[in-house]
Amino acid sequence: MASITETELKKQIKSKQFSPVYLIYGSEQMFVKHYTQKLVDAIVGKKPSEFGFHQFSGQINLTDFAVAVQAAPFFSEYNCVLATDVFFDLMKPSEIDYFKEIAQSVGGASVLIISMPSYVPIKQAKAFQSIVKSVEKHGSVCKFDKLSQSMLERYIAKWANENGKTISHINASKLISYCGQDLNLLKNETEKISAYASGAEITLDDIDKLATTTNVEIKVYAMSDAVLNNDGQRAFTTLDNLMYQQEKPQIILSALSSAYVDAYRIRVADECGVLQNELVSDFDGYKSRAFALGKARTATRRVSTEALRKSLDVLVEADTKMKTSLKDQKTTFRPFMEQLIARLLLIAKEGRV
Repeated sequence: MASITETELKKQIKSKQFSPVYLIYGSEQMFVKHYTQKLVDAIVGKKPSEFGFHQFSGQINLTDFAVAVQAAPFFSEYNCVLATDVFFDLMKPSEIDYFKEIAQSVGGASVLIISMPSYVPIKQAKAFQSIVKSVEKHGSVCKFDKLSQSMLERYIAKWANENGKTISHINASKLISYCGQDLNLLKNETEKISAYASGAEITLDDIDKLATTTNVEIKVYAMSDAVLNNDGQRAFTTLDNLMYQQEKPQIILSALSSAYVDAYRIRVADECGVLQNELVSDFDGYKSRAFALGKARTATRRVSTEALRKSLDVLVEADTKMKTSLKDQKTTFRPFMEQLIARLLLIAKEGRV
C-alpha cells in the first residue's frame, strides 16, 4: 500500500479491488469530491443501505467512529465508512493518535474513506502528514494537486467542446486570468459562456462580456492586503463588491485563508533562511503562482509573525463556524464576514512592527 495516482485509483474503482483505507485530499477539490463519490458508489452502490454505509464529518465522535469501522456489513458486500472534512485542527494529540489507530485497524469487509474536499488542516499540518504516512502503510493515499496552466486550458477546451463550442489556447488562458484556478469555477464559467456565446468559437469579447465572476482570488487577495495595511475602508469596499457579485461564501473564505497561508509560509521561510524558489519547489500549488508569495511578503512587511499566527487561528475558527453554525448563509454571511474582517484588522493593527 502507498500513494497512488488518479489512474491507479480509477483501476481500483473499476476492478473493485479496494484498499482497506483511502485518504483522498489535495488542492483540486472538484477531483477530491468526484473520486470520493465514485469510490462510495463502487463499494456500496448509489443507494447504499444505512446498515452498510456510515458517514462522519467535521468534529467527529471517535468512539462512534471506531464502532462504525468495525461493524459487519448487512445487506451489502462491504461495510463502508466515509469521513469527510474531519476537523483535525480541533483534535488533541491523543485524539490524532487514536484516529490513526482506528484507521490502521480497518480490515475484513470494511473500507474506510477519509476525504478532504473542502477543509485543509492548518494548525495541525504536521499531525495531518502523520495521518497521511500512516494510511500509506495500511491503505492508499491519492492527492490531487493544483493542475498546471496547460492542463487547466485543456479542461476548458474539453468543457467548451462538450457544450458545442471551441476555444483557443490564448482565450482559455485569458479566462483563467479572469477567474482564477479553481476548477469548479472555471467549469461553471466555461459552461455559462458556451451557453450565451453566439458564435461557434468562444471569443475574447465573449469572455469580457460574460465572465462576470472576474477573479475572486485576486479580489480577495486585494482585500487581505487592505486588512494587513490597516485600510479598513478598502477591505470593506472589496467585501461589498464580492457580495454584490453573489460570490459563494465558501470561495471567499477559502481564498482569504489561502492569502494568509501564503503570507505565513513566506514569512517562516524568510525567517528560516529558505529561498522563495525552494518554497515554490516544495509546494506544487505555487509553481504556476509564485508571484503570490512575493505579493504576500510585501503585504506583510509591517505585520509581526505572531499576528499572522493569530490571524490563521481566527480563520480556522471562522471556517469551523461556517461549516457547523451558519444555517442560512445568504442572510448571515455578510455580518459574519464583516465581523471576521474587523477581527483581522484589529490583529494586524496590534501586530504592527
